[in-house]
Amino acid sequence: MTTWYHRVAYAALTLGLVFGAGHDAVAAPDDDPPVNVQIIGGHDATETYSFHAAMSNGCGGSLVAPQWIVTATHCGSASSARIGSIYRSSGGEVRSIDRRVDRAGTDLTLMHLSQASTLTPVRMASANPAAGTPVRLIGYGCTSWPSCSQPSTLQEIDLTILDSSRCYAGGGTSTDICVSGDRTHSACHGDSGGPALVGTRGNWTLVGETHGPGDNNGECATTTLYTGIAANLAWINQQTGGTPPGGAKFENTNNVDIPDVGPAVTSPVTVSGQTGNAPAALKVNVDIKHTYRGDLVIDLVAPDGSVYRLKGSSGSDSADNVLATYTVDASTETANGTWNLRVQDVAAQDVGYIDAWSLQF
Repeated sequence: MTTWYHRVAYAALTLGLVFGAGHDAVAAPDDDPPVNVQIIGGHDATETYSFHAAMSNGCGGSLVAPQWIVTATHCGSASSARIGSIYRSSGGEVRSIDRRVDRAGTDLTLMHLSQASTLTPVRMASANPAAGTPVRLIGYGCTSWPSCSQPSTLQEIDLTILDSSRCYAGGGTSTDICVSGDRTHSACHGDSGGPALVGTRGNWTLVGETHGPGDNNGECATTTLYTGIAANLAWINQQTGGTPPGGAKFENTNNVDIPDVGPAVTSPVTVSGQTGNAPAALKVNVDIKHTYRGDLVIDLVAPDGSVYRLKGSSGSDSADNVLATYTVDASTETANGTWNLRVQDVAAQDVGYIDAWSLQF
């Protein structure tokens, strides 16, 4: 398929921009990178996205680690990026790019900053969102097509995740993200490499980076294909030195006795160093020694007091011990803070204790 960057590159060249062809081009930061990255049918950004990067070669990108930006391979080389501003010519931080690493077989590239950004990177998805999920696109690309008009203020638009098969005509696969749209509501030329986001104000998760049209209905017409982040997360973390596959683990191995037919007891785990909210597939690993596990009611209590039932009681479950991993959708909860495993024995004659438990992000 024809990716959108090529038209932007041509326009940029007519303005006298020169792009490096190698993977190791190094250049000093430009105080005003000629960003050519907007959205058709969108509106001015309603918040500042600390992670959004406007690349000097006319593409978008996302800060995923202090010295790393995710963008599209077809965007070519860039010498610098303006990060964390809603204005293409001012604000935020301008950082030079000293090297790039391409993900073989994909349209995903990591660009390394010569100096770490002080802004907050975006959280990356560990799984693709389901079809029907609201998604936000942001960028400075064309606001109209074929007559391209570019804004000076960052644009945003809220659309919908489609089944990935809707973008197969554009070269997508089941691991990619397909986004809805029409001729008046769409990503367009200049949005390449930029983010597709799910979440809420100030709490976004990167699910895809802009690749190009998702169908054969014309440029900037209907669906948009995004390279899926979840499928490439392990590689990204390997390159950036970020959280390894499986995520950070927080554990409590102190024993806590569970009284027979007594009040609930709790065991705390303090989570720190995480960005944004907990994942939609938070793993709760539980190791409880007990002579009749059917007596036990087990809850996970979030830092704000929200309760997630992991296990109810059952008079027919006479086996010993609880050794299990529960999956909790904790995506509405702030990750950092003190989480508690709460356990109560609701029937007589059997006793036990919490041996250990952990949270796997």
